[in-house]
Amino acid sequence: MSEATRVHKNAYRNGNASSMLDYLEELILIQSGENGRFTIPETEQGYEDLSVTDTEVAQLTIPENAISATISIEADASVSDKSRVIRFKENGSDPSANSGIALGDNDLYEITGRWNLESFRVIGIEAGKNHVLRVQYYQSPQNA
Repeated sequence: MSEATRVHKNAYRNGNASSMLDYLEELILIQSGENGRFTIPETEQGYEDLSVTDTEVAQLTIPENAISATISIEADASVSDKSRVIRFKENGSDPSANSGIALGDNDLYEITGRWNLESFRVIGIEAGKNHVLRVQYYQSPQNA
């Protein structure tokens, strides 16, 4: 079979874009008969509404057992460009209005891994606007 016709399979189950440690953790869960993730109840700080403005970099308030999170951005109603309302970084550095990955109104993003949760930083792009980041945290089935 030539290189051009060879089918490359994703090394990770379900097509996940995971790091090697995430992959090893997933293998352990599969071996033990468990997989997936469970929401952390709101009574255990498993949900957060985070205010995001252009004046201060915001960070997540992460529950103890959190291994990942789904975030959704709700833009200020008066924002001029709804396609880019916030910027974030997952490397521990502060984003700015001109630096970082942009998200728009109603965009969803998955943060996987404890280190990425702890390193997540976010800021608004447009001056004077107040956006809301909706955050649902997840835990391993072993902690549920």
